[in-house]
Amino acid sequence: MKKLFIVLFVLSAFTAKSQVIDTAFKSFGSITACKIQPFKAKFTDTVNVDHVGVRIVNDNLKTAANLYFALLDSAGLIHFEGYATVQGEDYQNWGGDNIYPFTFIGRLYNLVFIKSE
Repeated sequence: MKKLFIVLFVLSAFTAKSQVIDTAFKSFGSITACKIQPFKAKFTDTVNVDHVGVRIVNDNLKTAANLYFALLDSAGLIHFEGYATVQGEDYQNWGGDNIYPFTFIGRLYNLVFIKSE
């Protein structure tokens, strides 16, 4: 069921506004990303990352899901990437919300989302 919601989310991400994150979504190849407050992902970076992309890698549809996330600059270059697992109470709170993976990663890494204009 969640996979169906993700497919619908990707198809409607550019026209629909979320009630949780009011932001502009952008496709960078195989990952959909939303704008965040720009910052340097690494001390040695010369440009700021300004998007976070999240993709569901695996979801058992009962207790846990694995997410891939990437911090990207406006050109789509990845400056940091990693994996996170949604499980336990966080997974139960998901409830099929298409924006939840973004908010989960945002809470995990203290990212500030930028509202669209």
